[in-house]
Amino acid sequence: MTWYELEPARLVLECERVRRAYPGSTLHRRKQRRLWWVGALDIQVAFLESTQFEFAISYPTAYPAVCPKAFILAPELLDGEIGHKWHRWPHDGSICYVRPSLWQMGTTADEIISKISDWGFNYLAFKNGLIAEMPEVGRATVLSESRGGA
Repeated sequence: MTWYELEPARLVLECERVRRAYPGSTLHRRKQRRLWWVGALDIQVAFLESTQFEFAISYPTAYPAVCPKAFILAPELLDGEIGHKWHRWPHDGSICYVRPSLWQMGTTADEIISKISDWGFNYLAFKNGLIAEMPEVGRATVLSESRGGA
């Protein structure tokens, strides 16, 4: 039996919260009856052009005891952008939005999407030299002045 068959109210809560906060996101059922959210976020960092991040969130069979995996589908991330520096897991390229040991079973998909948005913001800021490193938690503070200005 799947987690959502055991806890249908949890699935309803997940769907209601995501549809309210991120109405363009859609829930899909994949092989082995696994569920995936797919959506897109437009992320603006300082003076940079807005970038759309397409993402997928995969619920593990042990959800909610185990955190879902989050993947960036677009833009394409470079092969070298892996590891702690980029907050991406080397074994599958998923993004690290929470340390697995700090996962809270009450966290819902809308909160994960918010963390994906923070990751995308930090990724763009870091990649464009606006911050020295991606922060461990939350969204980086970026000065809004242009690079190279006096």
